[in-house]
Amino acid sequence: MGRTPLFRLFQRAARIARASLHDTAPLDEFYQQGRAVRADLSRRRFVQGAGAGLVLAGCASVPKAPMPSGDEVVIVGAGIAGLTAAYRLRQAGVRARVFEAQNRVGGRMLSLRNHFPDGQVIELGGELIDSDHVRIRALAAELGLVLDDLLEGDTDHDTWFFDGRAIDEREIVGAFAPVAAAIERDLATLGDGDITHADHQNAQALDALSIAQWLDRNQVSGWLRKLIGVAYTTEMGLEIDQQSALNLLTFIGTEDKDRFAVFGTSDERFHVRGGNDLIVHGLGDRLGDAIETGSVLESVRGDATGYTLGIRRDGATRDVRARQVILALPFTLLRQVRIDVALPAVKRRAIDTLAYGSNAKLMIGYDRRVWREHQANGAAMSDLAFQTTWETTRKQPGRGGVLTNFTGGRHGIELGQGTPRQQADIATAAIDKVFPGVAAARAGAREVRFHWPSHPWTLGSYACLRPGDWTGLRGAMGERVGNLHFAGEHCALDTQGFMEGGCESGEAAAQAVLADLGVVRTREAA
Repeated sequence: MGRTPLFRLFQRAARIARASLHDTAPLDEFYQQGRAVRADLSRRRFVQGAGAGLVLAGCASVPKAPMPSGDEVVIVGAGIAGLTAAYRLRQAGVRARVFEAQNRVGGRMLSLRNHFPDGQVIELGGELIDSDHVRIRALAAELGLVLDDLLEGDTDHDTWFFDGRAIDEREIVGAFAPVAAAIERDLATLGDGDITHADHQNAQALDALSIAQWLDRNQVSGWLRKLIGVAYTTEMGLEIDQQSALNLLTFIGTEDKDRFAVFGTSDERFHVRGGNDLIVHGLGDRLGDAIETGSVLESVRGDATGYTLGIRRDGATRDVRARQVILALPFTLLRQVRIDVALPAVKRRAIDTLAYGSNAKLMIGYDRRVWREHQANGAAMSDLAFQTTWETTRKQPGRGGVLTNFTGGRHGIELGQGTPRQQADIATAAIDKVFPGVAAARAGAREVRFHWPSHPWTLGSYACLRPGDWTGLRGAMGERVGNLHFAGEHCALDTQGFMEGGCESGEAAAQAVLADLGVVRTREAA
């Protein structure tokens, strides 16, 4: 799944507040100078990211190795992780078989066409791509796809609406200053390395707290607490009393050396023209009959020479042998599989207990883009019923527009109740308080809902770390066990929850398999 544009803006505001603690300039002056620096950084990061994408795309063509005999490699899961792994292996001359439970490829990359007028395309799953998501950008370039820059030329503002009023970003920065000081204090107690189950970096005590407990401890209240609650519930997927406090503390980061590096954070500016699932469909087309859909993994058994996978299709189960296996499916599903392999305790615990968010998406069509009449870009966060919105139809034709209502936690579960029309009416009534006129623009419009928490082949949106998980689980999800490899957004560290995380982990798994098979690559593709 993609993440929310306004969380990144909130993240930026928090980083400004934190950086201002070490700057002698008045906060307002620091903020104004930063806006100009941020615009320059955004341009530079676009160029740097584009260059990296071209480098990766150029490295993708590799010498062909002899095709191994037999079923050397089997991949389970045809989402972005599994397909990327299979594609990179194929480029190196290694043919992998891919089994997918659904009757389609793509996993949580799923675009919807021909539902809204004027050929507008919406995303039911992962939607936004950052400038520094170089792997998935490179993959799109390899496949000949075009990325639309959603931020280019868009000067309309974002909207924060709490306690019945719109709140300016500068007010958020000022209110966040004491919270930033508390975060600074706690970050100073941690080590400089990645926090994982194998290296706690002195983070156990903070990891044991929930975000809600940390906010209580630091007396954060009022609209700012509501804003933090909505931001983290929608971004990570669970209520803040179910998330580790480290989700809050580490999102600001400890690596910023430059005074204005805080303004160069994740921008979520790109979208594939025609729909993001053109990436996975492009991979699927190139892999062809190596993919077998409608095939459900039931069991994995290990022995001295490899693995036997029990695959059910059309009511019958057959055994499939493999020397190397990549499991590229969510742990919500993997925990339903009988695994007769000696797994480390931390790996077994990760499979059995890793939490997933309850994010859901409701896309609502309007006859005209009313928010633009308010000089707003449609990105809104509030304490009202809708939590978070953004405009999905940026850079798309037509007078009408579509707002994506993105929810998490309790709201995400509740979004699955009733009909999509009923939920769209509830959300529109709330959005109309922020952008007056949207309710009147609903006539003849359409809506569509995708409820990831109840989707049988995901049972959640993306991985979310609960109290204790940073020091108890983090890093274990992607660790191999023998020749059993793991891939998916949940296996990535810095890009967990993003399409980039799935792509990154798929490439890492493919590289590990190639190394095991002795396939020498003259140039790296990742």
